[in-house]
Amino acid sequence: YAPQLTSLTIAGKNYMVTDEFIVQIARNCHQLTFIDVRDSVRVGHPSLFALSEHCAGLEYANFDGCVSCLDTGVLALVRGCLRLKGLNLSELGITNTSLVAIGNSLHYLETLVLDMCQLISTDGIKAVVEGPSGMGCMFTLTELSFMRCRRVDNEVVEWCKQRLKPNAIVRSGFSLADMDAS
Repeated sequence: YAPQLTSLTIAGKNYMVTDEFIVQIARNCHQLTFIDVRDSVRVGHPSLFALSEHCAGLEYANFDGCVSCLDTGVLALVRGCLRLKGLNLSELGITNTSLVAIGNSLHYLETLVLDMCQLISTDGIKAVVEGPSGMGCMFTLTELSFMRCRRVDNEVVEWCKQRLKPNAIVRSGFSLADMDAS
């Protein structure tokens, strides 16, 4: 392992990337700022816990399609990696609990992708944007996507428009709403 490693991309449908591999990377590569292991079906809680413990400087993480990652791991990740600017949790079985933690903790978050997260709801999206104190990620988010999330109402797009930056992009349903056009 290279202790100076700052970026790791091993993406694509695979069974080779495992928790054991990611745990070793996290333990030995504390300078990691970017990780993309999308569609790695054997990546779950242990990977997220290790990243939260050993890679506090992580800025971008893509776990799209890592179906073994659930709330427990995401909670650890967002509480341990407070500098996250970009986070893709698409297709994960996370709930609003993860979204509340994101709104509470990730004050630098610019991009959040939650496409096809079937257990999140409109309340969770609002928790990300406003957080517990009315602050959340509303001042930093420039891109928020929750395409094909059946429990999220499309009306929340307008609600987001009123709170996020004027140039922010919100993706919902099956269409793109560019907030600049309003």
